[in-house]
Amino acid sequence: MKSIYWRNFSLTAGIVLLSILLDVVLFSWLSFNYTVNENKKTLRATAYVLADTTSAKSTEVSLDDWDIRMLILSVSKSSDVHISLAGTDGNVLTCSDSDLFCRHIGCVLPEGVLEKVSEEGLYEARGTLGGYYDGSMYYVGVQIPAPQGDGAIGYVFVAVSTDSMTLLWRPIVSLFVLVGSVVLLIALMASLIVTRRQMTPLHEMAQAAGKLAKGQFDVRVKGGNIEEIEELADAFNMMAGSMETAENNRREFVANVSHELKTPMTTISGFADGLLDGTIPQEDSQKYIAIIAEETRRLSRLVRRMLDLSRMQSVDTSKLLNSSFDVTEVARNAVLALGPKMDDKKLDVVVELPEEEVLVRGESDTIMQVIYNILDNAVKFAHEGGTVKLRIWKQDQKANVAIGDTGETIPEDDLPMIFDRFHKSDRSRSLDRDGVGLGLYIVKAILTGYGEDIKVTSKDGWTEFVFTLTLK
Repeated sequence: MKSIYWRNFSLTAGIVLLSILLDVVLFSWLSFNYTVNENKKTLRATAYVLADTTSAKSTEVSLDDWDIRMLILSVSKSSDVHISLAGTDGNVLTCSDSDLFCRHIGCVLPEGVLEKVSEEGLYEARGTLGGYYDGSMYYVGVQIPAPQGDGAIGYVFVAVSTDSMTLLWRPIVSLFVLVGSVVLLIALMASLIVTRRQMTPLHEMAQAAGKLAKGQFDVRVKGGNIEEIEELADAFNMMAGSMETAENNRREFVANVSHELKTPMTTISGFADGLLDGTIPQEDSQKYIAIIAEETRRLSRLVRRMLDLSRMQSVDTSKLLNSSFDVTEVARNAVLALGPKMDDKKLDVVVELPEEEVLVRGESDTIMQVIYNILDNAVKFAHEGGTVKLRIWKQDQKANVAIGDTGETIPEDDLPMIFDRFHKSDRSRSLDRDGVGLGLYIVKAILTGYGEDIKVTSKDGWTEFVFTLTLK
């Protein structure tokens, strides 16, 4: 879980860092180009203004006059640029240095540069201008037009150091980098907090899953503020609840099976030992052998019912719904199969079936088991000489099957549990030693697999089971 946590955090941090780095690089590049271009525009404008100004003044004074020098000196200080004036032969006549006898005066500018200025009218470059400047400069050169408009009387060169061009750009970029770093720090802290909040419920789920693996099925987890994680927590809790229910059912099933097996096995073992050691008199041996045989048959019925239950739980009922059968025919066969038992108890059997076929979806053998189990239960608990009634009718795309008997009323508190495994109501405990408590549970399991429902009512000595089947 920690690896997921740090991997998620590292991924988020990497994306944020990459985004900020791209922003810094893009902003630096755009702002640098903007600053350089603006400085170039300023240098060009300054050069053209000085060329026009010195051209106008040349009618009164020469280019190396003191007034001209004071003019370019004031422009140089206000604009932080270096200005030089040269004659048509390239000889520097004056410059903006404050030193009266600066080294630039008298220098000769490169002939190639002057030719380009003459040809193009404007020349821009970066460098030392053939050693004229002490360091790398960006300079612009233009011609000084003659006052009469015929030819040129000299050249103006305006230069600025490359460091000065980016002087304003540097603090802006530094401020942007600082702000970006603060944003990055805040984003990383927010990512750390959010990631921790996201991972905490997942970490709790991992711990809870470990407890589930060890058999602690009562563990539950809390969801977070994130909808997906909350849904995951709900699904986990539902799974844990289902596992807890299944485990409780398993334990109950094992306990019930153990109890149900223990009774006949104890009886068989006790009577068998009594016969072997002579405790039971010889004249009573046949009676106790008959009891052993009956308990053995009861044990066999229990095992058979448990196998039926296991078989039903493994059947894919969705495939069974692809077939159909006549439920009235199945009902008749169930009544015929239980005919001897009904005759033994002198029961009045009432069968109300439609004259036409009632085709329903499903598999006849499984529904035969449902009807047989309920009908057998009715015969078993009906009073001697009482009534057992079976009815089938159609209603709302369903076939309704009702089986009732006249016998003791089932206590109301027992009705919700009548379909539980190994559940026996008080009347079955006193009247039924053949039952194993799985018949109605199998009925419920089959009908639930079919997506159908079954209800039971018991009032004034009449108990009736009603279930539905889907018509074809």
